[in-house]
Amino acid sequence: MIGCFRYLNAYPYRRLLDWGGVPYRVFADPKELAHAWVRREVEGALLPMRYARHTPWMLSWGIGSTGPVQSVLLLGEYPPEAWEAIVADAASTSSVALVQWLMKKGYLRPLPILERAWHGRVGRLFIGDGALRWRGFYPYSVDLGALVQERVGRPFVYAVWCIRGALRRDLRRLFLGPWDLIGWAEEAAWLYGLPATQVYTYWQGIQYRLSRQAVPFWRQRLPSLS
Repeated sequence: MIGCFRYLNAYPYRRLLDWGGVPYRVFADPKELAHAWVRREVEGALLPMRYARHTPWMLSWGIGSTGPVQSVLLLGEYPPEAWEAIVADAASTSSVALVQWLMKKGYLRPLPILERAWHGRVGRLFIGDGALRWRGFYPYSVDLGALVQERVGRPFVYAVWCIRGALRRDLRRLFLGPWDLIGWAEEAAWLYGLPATQVYTYWQGIQYRLSRQAVPFWRQRLPSLS
């Protein structure tokens, strides 16, 4: 059984799996899927990068960005220089690690990262569909995909496909097939309550086929943050 998560950014993969007749299970968020992978409940999964670092069974497909990604955001009611802490999204793993790494390198101001809501002047880390929903309600935002590209000059990898066994070859072939992003955007618009043009533009900002250098680069840097 293959595992994928429910977020809009993974919808094209689910449609490819449908087209290829590959059975899969949908999980609410990346962390829930990662826990199922660790328990060996699935033989393949679109894993957050922090979990994928432990496995050699990776494909060069996943979810990355080479600039603004729109769905990994720091949002706040006050400007970033006034923030006293960061409140993390409970479903986030790789994005929390990225924030920690950016702080360590001096690309973000060092701040406490909290797991629970706090009523001070905070930035809030939103990922996935939550970021798409909430970004218009906050006056200040930092797109972490854009920040990484600006300061590091490399794409970031949020998740990567990890497959145990012979299914790797089948999925690689499937992912190399045609991607009907315009048609899928029309479908997803109805399911997620967003304009089809917004869905399509969002997907255009995601790097689904990952560069060979991107995965090893982040794989080396995220472990020390766990």
